[in-house]
Amino acid sequence: MPKKKNDKITNTKKDEKSEKVQKKETITSKGEQFEKALFIQRLAAFLLDIFLVSIVATLISYPFMDVDSIQKLNESSVEIMENYTAGKIDEKEYFNESSTVSYELAKKQGISTLIIIFLNILYFVVYQIKNNGQTLGKQILKIRVVDSSNRELSMNQMIFRSLIINSILLDMISFGILIFANQDSYFYGVSFLAFIQFCILSVSTFMIMFGKDSRGLHDLVAHTDVVRCDVVKEMKTCEN
Repeated sequence: MPKKKNDKITNTKKDEKSEKVQKKETITSKGEQFEKALFIQRLAAFLLDIFLVSIVATLISYPFMDVDSIQKLNESSVEIMENYTAGKIDEKEYFNESSTVSYELAKKQGISTLIIIFLNILYFVVYQIKNNGQTLGKQILKIRVVDSSNRELSMNQMIFRSLIINSILLDMISFGILIFANQDSYFYGVSFLAFIQFCILSVSTFMIMFGKDSRGLHDLVAHTDVVRCDVVKEMKTCEN
């Protein structure tokens, strides 16, 4: 009898643990219970989307850019690094020359930056909200963004989400600094913004991988979740 009682207690604990795990890995949206997307799915979709936007932006901006000047500036940047590594110039000279080349390169690529900002807004905000919370990358990986409170996904949510995770806000600030600030201010400002974006991506990655709710900073701010479209708990498969 004592053994059966212990087995019953053990089974109860296992059931409670299983229920907690299930609750953590699922979310209800519009009356359907979805499994949360895996980290590898979210990462692959994110990288694929960034690659697609970069390719399109390059093709659109190519006719408007001074390719020869950009190539020469890139070669100068490599040469400065080689001279510094070889000890031909000191740290101060390296900093001054690098900041000058970076500033000139940013000005030459200004049209490309504008196009990337526009495409990011069009793709990650407008297209994604119109396509039921999916980008092309999310469609391929069979995942989508949903409201975490079981409501209809709104445009405002997608705007806040994309401003954070897709660097739209920081890119806009960087472009503003390029236009209105001098060379030194641009160099320090962009370096600081790059550090902020690195921190956001790092923290969000850690939260998605190890957090209780598997949600990044952008998900918390926008009140969203990312779920799998190919697995629905006791419900029909979601479709676009």
